[in-house]
Amino acid sequence: MSDLIEKTRLCSVCYKMCRDVCSVAAATRHEADSPHNRGFFAYQIMQGQADLQKEVVDYFYRCSMCKACREACETSLDTSEIMLSARSELDDALLPENLLAKKHAIVSGSIYQGDSDEIRQLLSPYINPENPECLVYFGRRLRSNGADTIRSMIAVLLKLGVDFSALPEEPDTGQLAYFLGFTRDASGLAKNFQETIESSAPQRLVIMSADDLRMIKLEFPRMGLEVKDIEIISLPDFLLEVIKQKKPALSNWNAGQVTYHDPCGLGRELRIFEAPREILRMPAGIELVEMAFCRDQAPCCGYGAGLEITHPEITRKMATRLVSIARDSGAKLLVTGCPTCRSVLLDNLAVTKNNDDNNFPEIIDIPMFVERILP
Repeated sequence: MSDLIEKTRLCSVCYKMCRDVCSVAAATRHEADSPHNRGFFAYQIMQGQADLQKEVVDYFYRCSMCKACREACETSLDTSEIMLSARSELDDALLPENLLAKKHAIVSGSIYQGDSDEIRQLLSPYINPENPECLVYFGRRLRSNGADTIRSMIAVLLKLGVDFSALPEEPDTGQLAYFLGFTRDASGLAKNFQETIESSAPQRLVIMSADDLRMIKLEFPRMGLEVKDIEIISLPDFLLEVIKQKKPALSNWNAGQVTYHDPCGLGRELRIFEAPREILRMPAGIELVEMAFCRDQAPCCGYGAGLEITHPEITRKMATRLVSIARDSGAKLLVTGCPTCRSVLLDNLAVTKNNDDNNFPEIIDIPMFVERILP
């Protein structure tokens, strides 16, 4: 606790180095949404200088947990850790209404619906959970509404001759419950995930979602969990490795300028910057152009470990801002390293695209890109 108090104290007296990189503050254009301000609120409460009221608590959830503040801070102070600690101590009466309404679904791992009929048909030939060489964990969100990405991933694996399988029903990693502060429930979900994967005993586990990979790689150890004797690999690293091994002929796709979005979980958290860019540079007819904010300064798509549940209006602004930054790069194609990011961008862009700005780039993810460059 003393360490946390010191962190909030430092945050309350700094020069606001984090303000200009925070995706939430940039989207809302409110000084109150800066990481510095959230840390200041937490410090006042800890010192007994402010009451723990619902209006103040709301700012603890106006954070996407994207870690951009940590990258900008000269002392590497991470205000999202302060927010996570604060969330885990709150009573239900102080939770945002949107979150309270969905708490049961979140902590039970049922926030996303099961496989649609289309996705069930796509995956049915590959359901083989007994000691697979390569098990693909698509993620519960993707398996509820990501048929286009799943279709592309299957096509890519078949074209590359990869022997793979999928689970008949995927366990929740607990990442959404964890980052929203329901740590005890998240621990149970994470433990179930660990046991399910270990019982399937794949040699390799490919994680499609950046947020699930972040949870497994970084947060599981903090909870005393480890998926043992199984290689866990990110989607971009896996596809790059297979393409290099198989050396397939690439189609002559003259797509021109393409830009890449670094998902928070892959980039800032796991430092996976080069693998997706190497894939994007493979076709001869493509020029990779970087956005004004990229790599460790890349904006959050708005998913924000539950931000789209607690504050969907902020998510919409963040998604629109990210795609506008991509458009300003001159690229007509925006590729993201995480299917969840693509889903969030498309869902929120649909709300704003009918306004004055109709010149947004096409948005795809890594499996869709690789499918297009394979003949």
